[in-house]
Amino acid sequence: MSNSASPSILSRLPDEEFINRQAELSRVCALAETRGRVHTVGSVANALLLGSPRVGKTEILRKSFDRLFNVSGEICPVYYSVRRSCLDPDRFARDYFAQFLTQFVSFRRGEPKLIALANEPLPVIARAAPPEDYPWAKSLVDSFVSASKAGDPSGFLRVALSSPVLACSHTGLKPLVMIDNFHLLASSDIHSSFLSALEGIPATQETAAYALSSLSRVVTELFPPEKELFDRLQIIRVEKMEADHLETLIRRRAELLAVEISDSTIELMTQQLDRDPFYIRAILDAAGTRGSSLNTFIEFERLYTAEVLGGRIGAYLNALMREVAPSANAGRAVLEVLHLVLEAGSRVPLGTAVERIAEHSPAGEALLARMHSLELLETSYGFVSSSTDPVLSDYVRARYRNEISGAPKPVSGEELLSEKLKDSYRLMMSRYNRAIQSQLVEILSRFDFQNVPVSLFDQVTFDKRYRGMSRVHSRAGLEGEAEKIRLPQIVIVQDTGAGEQAGVSWRLFSATGFEGGIYTEGNEVLWLIALINAKEPLDDETLEMIDQRLESTLRAEQARSRRSSRVIRWYISKEGFSAMALERLSRLNAHRSRYSQLDLLQDYITKLSLGGDHPPATQFELIIPIEDEAELIAARTAEQIARSANFDKEAVGQIKTALIEACINAAEHSDSPDRKIHQRFAIDEEKLIITVSNKGKMFGRTETQSTPAVAAQSARGARGRGLQIIRALMDEVKFERTDDGTRLVMTKYLKRPDDQ
Repeated sequence: MSNSASPSILSRLPDEEFINRQAELSRVCALAETRGRVHTVGSVANALLLGSPRVGKTEILRKSFDRLFNVSGEICPVYYSVRRSCLDPDRFARDYFAQFLTQFVSFRRGEPKLIALANEPLPVIARAAPPEDYPWAKSLVDSFVSASKAGDPSGFLRVALSSPVLACSHTGLKPLVMIDNFHLLASSDIHSSFLSALEGIPATQETAAYALSSLSRVVTELFPPEKELFDRLQIIRVEKMEADHLETLIRRRAELLAVEISDSTIELMTQQLDRDPFYIRAILDAAGTRGSSLNTFIEFERLYTAEVLGGRIGAYLNALMREVAPSANAGRAVLEVLHLVLEAGSRVPLGTAVERIAEHSPAGEALLARMHSLELLETSYGFVSSSTDPVLSDYVRARYRNEISGAPKPVSGEELLSEKLKDSYRLMMSRYNRAIQSQLVEILSRFDFQNVPVSLFDQVTFDKRYRGMSRVHSRAGLEGEAEKIRLPQIVIVQDTGAGEQAGVSWRLFSATGFEGGIYTEGNEVLWLIALINAKEPLDDETLEMIDQRLESTLRAEQARSRRSSRVIRWYISKEGFSAMALERLSRLNAHRSRYSQLDLLQDYITKLSLGGDHPPATQFELIIPIEDEAELIAARTAEQIARSANFDKEAVGQIKTALIEACINAAEHSDSPDRKIHQRFAIDEEKLIITVSNKGKMFGRTETQSTPAVAAQSARGARGRGLQIIRALMDEVKFERTDDGTRLVMTKYLKRPDDQ
C-alpha cells in the first residue's frame, strides 16, 4: 500500500521497492516545518541520519527531495552528495553552489530536467531562472564569482553554503538542505562550516533546516560535544529492514524480473545476505539477466558465488578495498589483517593487527582507522574484531585463498560454492532455532498470574489426552481441562548460554518473577528453561548433560543474587523425551513439554488476554495509515484474533490474505483526507466478522455497476483479482454504502472439531 506514485527525479528505487521507510521519510520532510520554533516541543530543525553502509540512507534523502519537489510547496529541497573528488574547499564550493542553483531553478520552474545543467557555466544556469528570479540569481552568481576571485577559501565557502538561505529569502521559501555522505568530510575542514550553521543562532526565517547522512562510526569524529549543537539536532537511526518487509521486496523484484524463486530460497537469501537490499538486488538482477531460477539452494549458491567472485557484489567490494588502500602493498596489508581477524573467530589485539599490516605497509594505524570507519572491521579498546557482514567475510576468504595463500585452484567449480552449500543448511536451522527462542522469550514475558492447563507442561499427560488429535481438537480439549497450573509474573528473562552435539542443540534461559502477586523475597521464583532442538526424542544421557549445565546456571544465579529462590525447571524438546528421560524429569519434578505444547501455550495465553476462557461476542477496532506495508499490521492483528478464536492454521492464513487484499483495495480507492483505513473485528462462538471501511469511492466498483466488479488488471497481476481472492477465501462477502464511503464486510465461520 502506498501513496499515489510521484514522478522520480533523484530517487533510484521505484515506489514499490521503497519499503518500510515511510517513517524516516516523513521525519526528514517535516524538518523545515519546525524551523523557527526552537522553544516548542518538536521544534528540532536539523537531523542526522545514521546507519550501516547500504542500509538505505541515501534513498531516503533522494525520496525526500522528490516528494518535496513534486508537492511544489513552500519548502525548497536541496540535495547534495559529497564526493571524494570534491573535498578541496574551492572545488567543493563550486560543485555545491552549482548543484544548489540548478535544483533551485528547477524547483521554481517545476522542470526537473533543468537539474542536469549543473555542469554548465554559472551564468548559463542563472539565465534559466524564471524572469522574476533572474535579477537576484545573477546577483548571487556575481557574488560567488567575486568571492572566488578574492582568493579567500573560507569566504568562498561561506558564500556557497549560505546560497540556499539567500535564494529562499527572495522568494519566501524554506530551504531544506540534505547532505549525503557527510562522513567523507571528516578528512577536511569543510564540515566545520556546516556545524557552524547547525549550532548557530536560533532558527529564524533566514536559516535553513539540515538533514545530514553519515556512517555511524565516523560521526563521532565530526561532532564536538557541545550542548547547543545537539539541542537542535535529532537523530534518525536507519535500521536494517525486517525480514517480512524484505520478503515483500524480494517477491516483487523477482516477479518484475521474471525470476522463479521458492519460499525456502527467500528465507536463505534473507539470512545469508544479512538483510542487505543491495546484495539482494544484485543477486536478483543477475538471475534476471542470466535467465536463472532460484528455486533451489544450489541455484542460489551458484549465482551467489559468481556474484561475489566476479559480479556486481565483487566489483563493489573491490572498489571498497581500493578506497581504503589505493596501492597494491596497502591492499595486500588490508586483506591480510581482514583474514587474520576472520580466522581468529574472536577479538585480536591491536598490536597484532598492526604488526601484520607492517609486513606490507608502514601505515598500520591509519589503515585500521579507515577500515573501522567504513565498517570493514571494528577497533575498540585495544582490540580488533571482524565485520558482521557475512558477504564481506566470504569475499575476503575467497580472495585470500585465491590470491595469497597459494591454495591450488579446483579444475572445475569453486571452493566457495562447496562451503556455502554446507553453510546453507546450518544457517536455516539457526534461523529456525532463533524463531523458537524468540517465541519462548515472548511467552515468558507474558506470564502474568494466568491459570493454564497443566497438560501443557507435562508431555505424559498431554500425550494421553491429545496424541493424534489436530490442533483444533487439542485447543478445544484444553478449554475443558479442570486441572490448572498458576503461572508466576515474570519480570526478567536472561539468556544463559547454548550448546550442541551431533544431532542436538540447546539454549538455556533463566526467568525471574514472583508468585501470588506479592513482591517479596519469599515469593520470588526462578524458572530455569532448556529449549532443545533434537531430531528424535531426547535420550537420558543428553538430558543429564543439559541438566548439569542448568545446575551451573543455578549456582551462578544464586551466587550473584546471594539468595535461594524457589526453582522451577522446564525442559522443552522439539520431539519430546524418551521413556528414561521422562523418568529422570519426573524425579526432578520438572516440567516437560514439546514444541507443539509451546505453540498451544502461546495460543492459550493470547486467548486469555483477549477475554478469558469463554469470551462473549467481542469487538476490536484497528486504524492503519494508507502507506507502504501497513496492511501487514492488520494481518498480524487478524492472525492473533483468529488463533484465539480457535480457527485452524489454514483458516488463519485465508483470513490474513483476504484482509491484506481488502486493505490494498481500500487504499487504492480512498479519497479520505486523513489517509486512514478503519477496521473492526467482531468474534463470537461461531464466526469472525471483519469490516474494512474507507472514506471515498466504492472500492471494487465502477460508477455504473450495482455489484462489485473486479478491479482492472495491474502490473502486479494478482492485485486486479483482489475481490475474487477475497470471495474465494471468506464464507460471506458484502459491500455496504455509508454516508462518507464504503464498508466491506467479510465473514469466516468457525469449524468446530465435530465438523471436521
